[in-house]
Amino acid sequence: MITKYNPAMRREALAAVLLLIMAGCQETRGPVVKETKIKAISLVPPESWPPLIDDLDADSFENAAASLQVYLKKQGDGFVTFGGMKVGRQRLADTLTEFWNIRKLASRKEPLNKILQRKFDLYRIQRSSAVSGHFSAYYAPTIPASEKRTKTYRYPLFKKPQDLITADLGTFNKKLKGEKAYGRVSKDNQFVPYFDRRAIDIRDSLKGRGLEIAWLKSEFDRLNIHIQGSGILRYTDGSEKMARFAATNGLPYKSVGMAVVGSGAMRRDEINAETLRSYLEEHPSGEAWLLSQNPRYTFFSLTAMPKGGEPSGFTGQPLVAGRSIAIDPKVVPHGALAFASLPLVQVSPDGKMLGKPTTTRFLVCADIGGAIKGPGRVDLYLGHGPRAKGAAHNVWEHGDLYVLLKKLPARVR
Repeated sequence: MITKYNPAMRREALAAVLLLIMAGCQETRGPVVKETKIKAISLVPPESWPPLIDDLDADSFENAAASLQVYLKKQGDGFVTFGGMKVGRQRLADTLTEFWNIRKLASRKEPLNKILQRKFDLYRIQRSSAVSGHFSAYYAPTIPASEKRTKTYRYPLFKKPQDLITADLGTFNKKLKGEKAYGRVSKDNQFVPYFDRRAIDIRDSLKGRGLEIAWLKSEFDRLNIHIQGSGILRYTDGSEKMARFAATNGLPYKSVGMAVVGSGAMRRDEINAETLRSYLEEHPSGEAWLLSQNPRYTFFSLTAMPKGGEPSGFTGQPLVAGRSIAIDPKVVPHGALAFASLPLVQVSPDGKMLGKPTTTRFLVCADIGGAIKGPGRVDLYLGHGPRAKGAAHNVWEHGDLYVLLKKLPARVR
């Protein structure tokens, strides 16, 4: 039986839980403990700049910058926060334009330091006392799918449920600005967390509500597209559609791979997409339990295949392979220009490992991720196809991360 929810009941339940949340966020009495904090964002003096060399072609940056310009224009005039500063969106847009004018005329091998130091400020992002950036990568997987459930295609992808409520807590308490609560109204009129992975995939909490938009062959395929956030569905007749991120249940992301490591079944250095797939196939009795260790659940919408075959990021614009990154917008705003240096695997067109040289390149902040939290945490988008898949599943690196901003002009009033 599907419960029909009353909007007034929703509001009353939501208000009650928000009062509890706000009460829990009030200051508590007790001894003050001083903690040594690392400065997450710091201005780099010119003599300490690293060699700023871009190892990718200029055209790929132009595409990435153009997409972000569209996003920033739609956002309108106003400020974002970066390192305790109020930065105008126009300054972010001017940074992209000014850098593009320089990059299109520059060599891929020569440092751009002298030119950039005259016009830009460079900020180093610091994740911890020892680490600047922690990098992973993601891609758009191509997954066999069916429009209808069959014996072969038994695992559904769901669209966003109508009873999934997202509340901006900042509208209730200014101290909670930017924080959100996700949940639903229960049958007894309580605002509760939304169904987790165990409830949805094992207990069939969404069954019978007409939310299925496609059917997949395996639990691993479903988990993979949930983690990547989008993917290409290839149907039995050869046609393709893009499954785009629509929402999540708001619960924390936990790595299934780390759950396998924690059980002692595999070592951390043995875990990758293929070894995890094989392990789950060889241990079907424990598959449901392992997958449910990640309570976060992703919902999708279907669209026609976009030009170029790349999904859109948080900004609503197409991601650019090798240039677009997911970051924590509480630390670095969307629309920012970044620079990174890290060991990055290179693979052949069919996805075979070739090496892991250090790469240095300019990047654009265009997406978010459930596990991408805090200073220096970066997820690099690598595209779609075998090469992207082979590379993305083998990126888990420490490196250096910076953000560039165009210098402010001299005051005239």
